[in-house]
Amino acid sequence: MNIIHTTTALAPEFGGPVRTVPALCHELAKLGHRVKLVYLDFGDTYQTIQLPTHSNLEYIELTVKFNIGLRPLYIPDYRSKVLEFASGKNDLVIHDNGVWLPYSGELLDIAQKTEAKMITTTRGMLEPWAMGYGRIRKNIAWNLYQKKRLMKNDLLHATSRNEKQNLRNLGLTQPIAVIPNGTEIPDLNEIPRSSGSGKRKVLFLSRIHPKKGLINLVQAIGLIKPENWEVHIAGYDEGGHQDIVQEAVNQAGLNDYFKFLGPIDDQDKWKLYRSVDLFILPSYSENFGMVIAEALAAEIPVITTKGTPWRDLVDYNCGWWVEPSVPELVESLQEAFSLNGAELNKMGVNGRRLVERNYSWSSIAEKMSEVYSWMLGNLEKTPDSIK
Repeated sequence: MNIIHTTTALAPEFGGPVRTVPALCHELAKLGHRVKLVYLDFGDTYQTIQLPTHSNLEYIELTVKFNIGLRPLYIPDYRSKVLEFASGKNDLVIHDNGVWLPYSGELLDIAQKTEAKMITTTRGMLEPWAMGYGRIRKNIAWNLYQKKRLMKNDLLHATSRNEKQNLRNLGLTQPIAVIPNGTEIPDLNEIPRSSGSGKRKVLFLSRIHPKKGLINLVQAIGLIKPENWEVHIAGYDEGGHQDIVQEAVNQAGLNDYFKFLGPIDDQDKWKLYRSVDLFILPSYSENFGMVIAEALAAEIPVITTKGTPWRDLVDYNCGWWVEPSVPELVESLQEAFSLNGAELNKMGVNGRRLVERNYSWSSIAEKMSEVYSWMLGNLEKTPDSIK
């Protein structure tokens, strides 16, 4: 097959898709498909991550001429470049990643002109919390063009059953494939466990954004004030939210409990995971939660919320899955803090088994490849992932 994936910039500030989209493209290329990944260049503002390479995978970088913050508004050669890649292919799938983007309409038009099949991964951007954040602007865009664009897709991709149901609740009726993201599974023999100070550590690693629930975490720690524990906050600050979190820490007198580490690059990420005892992502909403899978792959038990699709934490006894509220965070943290190192390590081993079984990139790419084949009419039986 010929597959065109499209996304925004491949810089760490743009969140989970920066790693999941190239990883999926790389695995699809390894399966023998001809893959092009089209992404945006914002100039010197954002630096592209190191990308995986394969002879069947080509990266196409297109320059953004005008943007507001992280939002591209004008990419002058987008249509002509993508149409150039798409023309003359009779087994083409165009796979867009994200919504609310100005070039999505161009992709639909190209798909219709070239008779390609069109699929969009909504990437959590239509989840209830996300729809409520900037609600007025999004409601206008949804009713003017976004819903119409998505309805013209041949298929949608959700990374969890909950996300699929939320797409149905918005009135989207076409087939939806439910396939989670994969995760890198590192060789832990090459990354031994380490510790710095004598205190035990809780890690938050993600964008520092209101959606992530860090204010709730500050309040929960303030109610517990655990002995011999500290919380490490790592990630890119988005929109100045770190200042708000830091002020909450200051006002609560919790500076001895919180350390802000700043952005962490890929080279140091796994060492950081392996230096902590517990991972937490107290988000209000995640379509997947890539860092949860990574923490489990590093044998670190996880606390997260029911705003994420991680019921597996309970089913596999590798963490806590709670409501995104201060009382439930307090309860789960207290339980975790009461466990000794051996008990937490056992939960971490359970988590590693979970991701090895269900979230390897090779198995995820095979499921996505099956979906593409079905879209192109090459399969008689509908894949189990399509609902």
